[in-house]
Amino acid sequence: MVSLPTDPLSLLVFVLVILLLMITFHHYQAPCKNFPPGPWGLPIIGSFIYFGKTSYKDMMRLSKQYGDVYSLKMGSRIVVVVSGTDAIKECLVKRGNTFADRPNMWLMDLFNPKYEGIADGHFDEKWQRRRQFAHTTLRGFGFGKTSMESKISEEVSFLLDEFRDIQGKPIDAGPMVNRSVSNVICSIAFGKRFDYSDNTFKLMIDVMGKWFELAGKMFELDLFPFLRPFSKTHIDCFVQLGDDLKKFCKQQIDEHREVFDPDNIGDFIDAYLAETMKQDGNEDFTDDQLKHTLVDLFSAGTETTATTLKWGLLFMVLHPEIQERVFNEIDQVVGVNRLPRLEDRKDLPYTEATILEIQRLGSIVPFALQHSTMRHSILGGYNIPKGTELTVLLWSIHHDQNAWSNPGKFDPKRFYDSMINAVRKSDHFMPFSAGRRVCMGEQLAKHELFLYFTAMIHQFKFTLPVGTKKPCTEGVLGLTLVPAPFKVIIEERNS
Repeated sequence: MVSLPTDPLSLLVFVLVILLLMITFHHYQAPCKNFPPGPWGLPIIGSFIYFGKTSYKDMMRLSKQYGDVYSLKMGSRIVVVVSGTDAIKECLVKRGNTFADRPNMWLMDLFNPKYEGIADGHFDEKWQRRRQFAHTTLRGFGFGKTSMESKISEEVSFLLDEFRDIQGKPIDAGPMVNRSVSNVICSIAFGKRFDYSDNTFKLMIDVMGKWFELAGKMFELDLFPFLRPFSKTHIDCFVQLGDDLKKFCKQQIDEHREVFDPDNIGDFIDAYLAETMKQDGNEDFTDDQLKHTLVDLFSAGTETTATTLKWGLLFMVLHPEIQERVFNEIDQVVGVNRLPRLEDRKDLPYTEATILEIQRLGSIVPFALQHSTMRHSILGGYNIPKGTELTVLLWSIHHDQNAWSNPGKFDPKRFYDSMINAVRKSDHFMPFSAGRRVCMGEQLAKHELFLYFTAMIHQFKFTLPVGTKKPCTEGVLGLTLVPAPFKVIIEERNS
């Protein structure tokens, strides 16, 4: 029989040791039998000892050891990581309804405590009605249809004019690309475009970029509550940036309501207000729901496409021989008297392959937004209890050495079949995620990427300033993976 210590100090040490043992036991205890395996971690901080600056690469490395479905102790939570094409398709497509929920997170509680809108909403009947309405309405305004081509082409022309005004000087083209792409979604959601010099518009684009970057950095505060008292500045900044985005979208709603005409529905806000009148008192259709939906559309419709185009510019200046091959193909098909059109896509297979390779190597969304399990299920042969949080590692699909030879190399020939001069498709390609949470703007983004990229290469040659160091291709991780700012020289090809 073990006797307890009698002096106060020894007793305190004994109690602390027992508490530490209990915490450790709880920390390493699996939620259920046949739960996915994973690496051991330390109490409180969990598996973060295995991570460096590129967490998506570290998670992929761990999948080589523990399998495509494994678990991590992420601070105070246990998270299941899903990697590899087969496991991700099983999760998002085959068992899509089961794994389509969103977990409750402190980070989201700061910005969207009621989980309103589309991106953050819990997967229930109300959310499904909201998403179906949004999808149908956006399609009605040409979202993803070829009828949007004229609107996209208009914004492309404005961007090309901007490039002509600043050609010949080292310039970071990123901000101009952001503003141009954003105007496409603004025309659908708000019914108007903004002048590039509009101070409010420029501010909101800047706010959105900073918010995306900071949201990624804030994730560790979500996992480690004890760090929050020491990060008040970051937390306050994140909240303020989010509030600025919501105020901007609320202002658009208020302006529409003042002149609203149910017989003249011109954009998404008008359509939503009309639906609100039809469903008076329905909590699915409120100003707050509309506000958060607009934030989703405005931010996702700007950030993802613009970031992909910036990766495209980076890869083109780093691989001038590929840039010239793309230009030559476009020049042969389109000529010099007009800009490329969507109908030219079928005749530009190498150019299309280059765009696909930009998406693959850039992998601007290394992680899908966090998923959660609706009910007990099986994934990869393991038991996954209801409410389990999942991290879907999209990066693993695009950088799998078994699927892609030398995956870190930029090579459009992966998607190009030179024997038949056609685009080669791959099952290991999922830039827009998949399943019930697939990006609503996938088709619009594809049209934008083609029209913007081909027009830029058709009209201009992009090079690095003489004597400058080659830009880094590692990327900066926030909510998306963006290239670090870099400068290019823009020269008109047919001046």
